[in-house]
Amino acid sequence: MNLWKSMSVYTLSNLSRQAIGFVLLPIITGYLSTGQNGDLTTITSIVTLLGSFMILSAPGAINLEYFRQDQGKENFPTYLSSALVNPLILFLVLTLLAFLFGSTLGDLLSIPTHWIYIIPLLSLTTLLPQVLSLIYQASSRPLQYAMYNMSMTTLDLLFSILLIVGLSMNWEGRLIGNFGTKILFGLIALFLLYRSGLLRFKFNWAYTKDALFFGLPLILHILSANVMDLSDQLFIREMVGREELGVYSIGYKVGMIILILQAAILLAWQPFLFKKLKEITPEAKKEIVRISYLIMFGLVIAAGILHLISPLLFKYFVLSPEYQDGIKFVGIIALAYVFLGWYKMFSSYIIYTKNNKYLSYIAVFNIIFNLGLNYFLIKSYGTMGAAYATAISYFSFFVITAIVSQRVYPMPWLTPFGKK
Repeated sequence: MNLWKSMSVYTLSNLSRQAIGFVLLPIITGYLSTGQNGDLTTITSIVTLLGSFMILSAPGAINLEYFRQDQGKENFPTYLSSALVNPLILFLVLTLLAFLFGSTLGDLLSIPTHWIYIIPLLSLTTLLPQVLSLIYQASSRPLQYAMYNMSMTTLDLLFSILLIVGLSMNWEGRLIGNFGTKILFGLIALFLLYRSGLLRFKFNWAYTKDALFFGLPLILHILSANVMDLSDQLFIREMVGREELGVYSIGYKVGMIILILQAAILLAWQPFLFKKLKEITPEAKKEIVRISYLIMFGLVIAAGILHLISPLLFKYFVLSPEYQDGIKFVGIIALAYVFLGWYKMFSSYIIYTKNNKYLSYIAVFNIIFNLGLNYFLIKSYGTMGAAYATAISYFSFFVITAIVSQRVYPMPWLTPFGKK
C-alpha cells in the first residue's frame, strides 16, 4: 500500500478514535459537572504522563530495531520480548511508590486515594496495544492497524456510555470503561504477538540494555509533551479553579483533532521516511522534503477549517451552556498541535541517527520554558494564557528541533526543486 493510501487509512482510524470524544461530549457535558470533568481530566493526564515515563520508549526501540535490524532479523522476536522487561520492572517500582505515597498525593489533588493506587496499572495498559500497533505500522499493514484500533475504540465507547448513563457512575465510569477496554485489548495484543512468533518467553539482557539506553534519552523528550499537557491543567486547577479546568478541557478536546490528524499522518510517514533514509539518494532527499512541505501546509489548512467549524461542533455536541466558553480555546490549541506535528517530522531524523540525547536537551529546555510561560501567562490572561503557553512552547520545540535535525542529518530544505 503506497504512502497516500496508508495515510488515508491511518487518518480514518485515528479520527475514529477521536470520534469517541465527540460522541461522549454530550454525555460528559450532560451528566458531569465542570468540576467532575476537571477531576476526570486531571487523572487521565496523570496516567498519560506516568505512562510515557513508565514505558521507557520500549515501543520506539522495537520500532527502530524492526527497520535497522542491528541485532539481525532472526533475533527480532527476542529483542521485542527483552525490550518489554524494562517497563515491567518500572511498573513494579511505581506501584510500590503509589502505595507508599498515594494517600498524600490523593489529599493534595483532592482525588480518591484508590485511584492513585492503581494509576501505575492504568498507565501500563497502553504498552501492548502500542507495540502491536507499531508492528502493524512498521510492516505496512494499515488495515490490520485500523481494525484493531477501531474495535478498541468502539468497545471503549460502549463501555463508557453504559457505565456513565446506564449505571450512573459519573466520571469514574469513564475511567473504568476506558482502561477496562485497554486491559482487554492488551491481552488480545499479547495473544496476537505470541501467535505470530514475534513474542517469545526468551530474554537477552544485552537487548534489554540496548532498549533501555535507547529509551533513557527519550524519556525527557516524551515527557516534555505530556508535561505541557498536564502542567497547564494543574496551573488552571490551582490558579483559576477546577470548574474552569473542566471548561478548558472541552475546548482542548476539540482542538486535539489536529493532534489525531498529525499522529495519523506520522504513522504512515515514519516507515516511509526510514525506508527512504536506509537507501538515500540526492533525488530521494528532495522528494522527502517536497512531501514534508505538503504535509506541513496541509496541517495548517486543517487547523483553519477546524477553527471555522468549531461553533457548529459546540452547537451540536456540547449540550450544557456552562461549557460553551470552551470554544475560544479551539483555534489556539489546534495551531499548537500543528507545530507539534512539524516538530515530529524533524525529530524523526534525530531518532533515526540515534542522536536521542539532543532531544533530551531540547526537552529540558522546553519543560522549564513551558512551566514559566504557564505561570506568567495564566496570571496575566487567565485560562487563555494556558492555551497561549501551549502554542508558544510547541513552536519553540519545532524551531529548535528543526535546527538540530539539519545538523545531524542535512536535507535540502531550501532547494527541494533544484537540479538533480
